[in-house]
Amino acid sequence: MTDPFLSFVNCVEAYRMRAFALNEGLGGALGVAAEPLPHQLATVRRVLSEAEIRHLISDEVGLGKTVQALMIVNALRFQDPMHRTLVVVPDNLLSQWQDECWTKGHAIPALVGASDFDAANLPSVTLVRPRDLTIRDDEGGRIFQADGQVFDLLIVDEPQTMPRDAVQAISQIADRFRQVLVLSATPRLGDAVWRNMLMRILEPETAQLAQLQDKTIDELLAEREAGAAPELLKGDDALPLAHARFAAGRRIIRNSRSDWDDRLPRRRNHCIRVQPLHHERLRIEIARTLVRKVDPRLGFEGPQWTSAKSLQRSARAARVVLAEIAARGGELSELARTARQLTLDDPGDARLGALLDILASQWTKDSNQTFIVVCGDNPTIDLLQTALPRYFPELEGAISVLRRPSSGEVDRVTNLREMQATLAPLNSKENRLLLVGDWVQAGLNLHQISSGIIFYSLPWEIDSIDQLIGRIDRLGGGRADHHGQRWIDIWRILVEETQETAVADCMAAMGVFDAPLPPLSLEQLADVQQLLTQSAITCSCPDDVSKLTAADHGLPSSIKLDASANTAAARQLHAKWQQPDHERQSIGANVTGHTPVAKKESAISIWLKTIDRAGDFDVGRRTDKADDYRFRTLWYPRQAASGRAGQSPFLLPGVNHERWMSDHLPFILRRSDVSSPPRRTVLTDEGEDTPRPLHFLDNGSVIFDTLVGGYCAAAASTFGREKRLTQTVVMMPEGHAALAIGSTVLLVAAQLDPFPDEFLPGLWSTDAEALLATAPTNAQRSALLADRKALMSRSRAVQRAVRLAAPPRLLLIGSAHGKEGWCTLSREQIETCLQPFSPPDWKAVARGRPAFQPLIKQDAIERLEAVHRHLVVEAAKQFLEDAVQRARSALEIVAAQTSATFEAELRNRNIAAERRRSGRPEGVPEELWLGQVAALERLSASSGINSGEALALIHRYLAGELRAGETQTISILAGLRSND
Repeated sequence: MTDPFLSFVNCVEAYRMRAFALNEGLGGALGVAAEPLPHQLATVRRVLSEAEIRHLISDEVGLGKTVQALMIVNALRFQDPMHRTLVVVPDNLLSQWQDECWTKGHAIPALVGASDFDAANLPSVTLVRPRDLTIRDDEGGRIFQADGQVFDLLIVDEPQTMPRDAVQAISQIADRFRQVLVLSATPRLGDAVWRNMLMRILEPETAQLAQLQDKTIDELLAEREAGAAPELLKGDDALPLAHARFAAGRRIIRNSRSDWDDRLPRRRNHCIRVQPLHHERLRIEIARTLVRKVDPRLGFEGPQWTSAKSLQRSARAARVVLAEIAARGGELSELARTARQLTLDDPGDARLGALLDILASQWTKDSNQTFIVVCGDNPTIDLLQTALPRYFPELEGAISVLRRPSSGEVDRVTNLREMQATLAPLNSKENRLLLVGDWVQAGLNLHQISSGIIFYSLPWEIDSIDQLIGRIDRLGGGRADHHGQRWIDIWRILVEETQETAVADCMAAMGVFDAPLPPLSLEQLADVQQLLTQSAITCSCPDDVSKLTAADHGLPSSIKLDASANTAAARQLHAKWQQPDHERQSIGANVTGHTPVAKKESAISIWLKTIDRAGDFDVGRRTDKADDYRFRTLWYPRQAASGRAGQSPFLLPGVNHERWMSDHLPFILRRSDVSSPPRRTVLTDEGEDTPRPLHFLDNGSVIFDTLVGGYCAAAASTFGREKRLTQTVVMMPEGHAALAIGSTVLLVAAQLDPFPDEFLPGLWSTDAEALLATAPTNAQRSALLADRKALMSRSRAVQRAVRLAAPPRLLLIGSAHGKEGWCTLSREQIETCLQPFSPPDWKAVARGRPAFQPLIKQDAIERLEAVHRHLVVEAAKQFLEDAVQRARSALEIVAAQTSATFEAELRNRNIAAERRRSGRPEGVPEELWLGQVAALERLSASSGINSGEALALIHRYLAGELRAGETQTISILAGLRSND
């Protein structure tokens, strides 16, 4: 480090970045590439602060469940770099997870079953398809083992879209994982079978007890809630604790779109009605006749309805059906032959003119608009793909098509690649039209592509309508008007007199097009389907159709938190988070930004500038060689004469000193730099064939974590207490405000953590090791190891709860020598001294060099250092005392949750041990039986030991018995001079 002043500044900035991550950054959660919204902030904070991460995030469609999961993963990785996550994800969401894990969450995930999958070298995130959990080899073992000893966190995304046997398999293995998250907007809790599987995942102790006592999970949850009566009698203040301990839905979090409509686009509906052509009238008559005697209670199932739908779509789709009807004979055969001949003579479509009018009028207003056209089936897609370029020549070869994937499992990955290829021209604005059938997969985000959807043909199922609109009605979607309100536009093109129009009108009366569907019970869904079917049979919508309203979520519970109060609390939390807290601030006072995240981005930008000026690393700017996308790069400093890499204070991850052109690490650092959709790679050099990963620079990024860790280590080795006080002469830019503070300054920095890692107990205690020594087999030792790992996970939960309640802070202390002698500096004055750049252009930078002669006498230095040590000790002591008080209420909830879980676990294990002890199974040798009894008793003893240690950790912290070592500080003595 050649410039001691800039080196010290860089080390303080590393301290600052760590403090932000644990403070305003919510324990590292907010290092993902997303600006947190109020409900996301509240959900992530709640999950991270509870005794056990075992939650269902059931936010409605479009509220960002995946981002919240990535925030939680980022926080857990920040706390424990060895943390591993397994994500069970439906095939059709693999692409989304692969993209978002990297572009938002800093992790390039492994994919089970991929050619490059290496089970021995897993990254922080692994993706697995549901079928890979159920496929077995020739010997009956699963090909992939979802091992709770290997992975810490299990995430299950959209389980309701998975085969039931896969969800059943997940529910059977979930209790092996120390942490579990389920993500589902429609978790089907109203269905007893699905509810049972989900609650087995969320409440494994209850599920085990239900099996032991031959009861249902619902019965046991009701009994548990009944036990909350004494607590609830204490008043409303007791409700949060009672809910956390006893409520059936204590681990279910749901945010409604209606609560956050100010963050989402609004919908504009346009209904266009056209008269049918002659051959279309004949097809309508045939369709009515086909279903005239169908029982509406059966819904739209059966060949009659398949034919009826095809008859009301394009002429191409209808011809096949008409030919079949004509060939069958009967009353409709002649009419079918006539209608088919008319479709050949005049294959017109009454809806085409309306579609052309919509596109022409919208493109006249804005030629860059992109639209999604729902076509209903492949023949209609083919029709429009051929017809539209005749009217809009620029669409020739520029229409994207998304067809339903084949049902074959082998084709799923291929379909994902095809889907990405289909959407690429839309993302780049080369294409302006996307044609789809009557299907689009859940999780496919199209809001970055389009703000308008046109129903040329209409699906006859409300969930299909909901999913299609939901692909663009999402956070960040829509087009902003001059007031800043964002809108999406929905067009329905309806042919009069058709069954499809009657179905559409009935759906409109239910409010299907106005807002996302509320959670509906199975009974409600059956009623809706019958009503739609009856409307199609009669070709008319009843007058008394009412709006769809939410059914109960299907989880019987008498202990519920007020949803509106939760929303208000989330908004209040977000508002408080945005306000600066001078008592615990971690970002400098002179850093600009409207939110803490924006302030941190500014702080990182200044830090990078300092790193570059210090000569530690080369921070450059480049543009992508293919499309001029702008990004930054990081490499070792270049030697001016040779262009070769110079020396840096530490190494960058995977970066070679020799390859100057190819080894620059590309990155972006502002959320506004994230393209839409986010890009994963860039081409940095001419002639480069393989693009390189584009990093987002924040907590969780391997580059950022290396910078923070590297400078923190350098701080201790260069400016720590064990080293002789560094003295430097600093040439400040002309007019720098620090020159008015004093001629000589002593600056001290330290990190204050309310629950440092040294408070965490080791994996094995004396009692636990003694118990382990009695286990005779590897299987029994493995079970005890799993218990201890679960206990360690709970200890980390205590650490998170404390840090969230009483966040860590960056401590800065300083003194300056001026005309009046030595005086203590304010935080703002210290920040001014640490700012190497000077306004107004922020280009001139301070430069430091080692002081060749002492700046002040040695005895004066020793007195100053003693004063500062005392100030640090007192500040650290007061900080920890305050932290205990601030964390008390949070830890009381954690203790209650911990106690309840261990009580349930111990009860289950005692029951299992007693059953095995009370009778030897027929055919089991006595020695084996006694061994089984001993193993079960040993697990009970393990629960008792772990429960005591878990609660003791909390109690010792609250009693102030956990003592940290001496607070580590770094310091520098700087003589400030004007560079004029």
